[in-house]
Amino acid sequence: MAQAISSGRRSSVDSLAGSPIISPTSPASPYSPTDSISVLDSSSALVLLPSHDDEDSFEFSSDEEHDEYDPQLEIAKLAIPPLPAATVFLYLLAPYLRLGAILVPSGITSLKFGLVNLFIAAALSVFSRNLWFLLARYLRKSTAEDIFFEVIAKGISKAKRRRRERIRRLLLCVTGSLRVLMASMYLRASVDSVCPLLLEALPVQTRLISTLALGLLIFVVSFPKSLASKQVICTTWLSIILYTMWLAVALYNHMTSTIMPSPILVQHGVLWNGTTSIAFSFATSLTVPLSASLAGRPSTPSNKTDRGTYFQMLSILSTIIATLLILPSILMTSLPNVPGALSDTRNIVVHVLGVSFLLLSIPPVLVSIPPLPVPLAVRRVCKLDLSKATLIFLVVLLSLAPPSMAAFLNDLTMLLALCGSYFLPACAHITIHYFRRPISIVIPYSVPNTPQTIHSPSPSHSPDALLQRKERLLQRRRLGRRVLWDVGVWLLLIPISVFGMVWAGGRLVGKW
Repeated sequence: MAQAISSGRRSSVDSLAGSPIISPTSPASPYSPTDSISVLDSSSALVLLPSHDDEDSFEFSSDEEHDEYDPQLEIAKLAIPPLPAATVFLYLLAPYLRLGAILVPSGITSLKFGLVNLFIAAALSVFSRNLWFLLARYLRKSTAEDIFFEVIAKGISKAKRRRRERIRRLLLCVTGSLRVLMASMYLRASVDSVCPLLLEALPVQTRLISTLALGLLIFVVSFPKSLASKQVICTTWLSIILYTMWLAVALYNHMTSTIMPSPILVQHGVLWNGTTSIAFSFATSLTVPLSASLAGRPSTPSNKTDRGTYFQMLSILSTIIATLLILPSILMTSLPNVPGALSDTRNIVVHVLGVSFLLLSIPPVLVSIPPLPVPLAVRRVCKLDLSKATLIFLVVLLSLAPPSMAAFLNDLTMLLALCGSYFLPACAHITIHYFRRPISIVIPYSVPNTPQTIHSPSPSHSPDALLQRKERLLQRRRLGRRVLWDVGVWLLLIPISVFGMVWAGGRLVGKW
């Protein structure tokens, strides 16, 4: 019996001596499930188990490296609940028409220079928004924090959960801090605009009383916990309407030579001028969660390409409308005017409208801030939203900063906002597409655990070779579609961002 088994083994080895043993995951693998000999069918089959080293022979990273994609689970994990297209368009348009737009007339000295800056900033804003959207779709992420977590923590194994969790919390902290600084700057600018109107009625502690009163109003309006709330949506629409009214009244006053320069944002800082004000007005956020929110709607096109085109159309349309609404403010610089008195009714209306739409632009910023961790026991005892109350307290406290500190905070807010809008998407694009293996499209990441047998080569029927050929073809097509974005990143966003950061660093240290 032993001799029979021994002779059978020798015959099986002799039959395979002339053919090389190739891993089933190798590109030249002759494995074919239709012609293979099962291990149970013959004792002469040579079993070759896949090794871990061969799994990466395709040099592609797979979607399976990430969590399994479940549409219902992804919708439940969205930072913003699914929103209709009109609401997504609203939140894409609203960030353009805030403090940056109202400061444009006071910083422009040349009409031609202002127009060039306006169109360049609008084009870069559309480009950076599309970069965020393409990165989110490529990585299947629903927030910018998740994208940067993928960039930073990709090399950290999942076993080191504490380190990964610390990185995630740090990213959320930076994002939340920027939005708190943004809200405090809006509140400070509102107080700067309303104080001259209240000096006669409240000659003592006018700034403190105004800040506390406006902070209480913000707390009431910002009570909802989601951007899908009707209260936040109506507030955002109202802010855009009030901005349009402010623009109309300001243009009328300018044409009739009765306008008085608004004292909004007295503590400008050293980084604020006409160019940076326009760039800041086109600095945006929430692009990634808004695109994911639109994709989560059942009424949107089901095809992935159609959803992408749908969101890009909304993004371009919002930028065009914002450009048309900011353009009259730049044109006002070419019209001569004689400053009027603050007591003029039309100037009072301009100030009130400016304060109103700035205040109403704060709730969407506060609602989008990630909630602070509050212990469950405290939440059970206290019915008040302590996270929201703490955030608003920080906003009010920062808005009461002394002038020197306020100027520094305004510069810091602008620098962070511009870097987050223009430099960070370019940096993430380069890191993911140039320093990481491309995510595979059709090749599975792992090899089945069932042992497979090796037989004589038949490349024409090899699924591994066919999959690899198809994978390379699809990867080349993906690379071809990405060429335009690569050129834009290397020739536009990176040079302009680096030049801007060098200029800002020189201004902060007093070199120029």
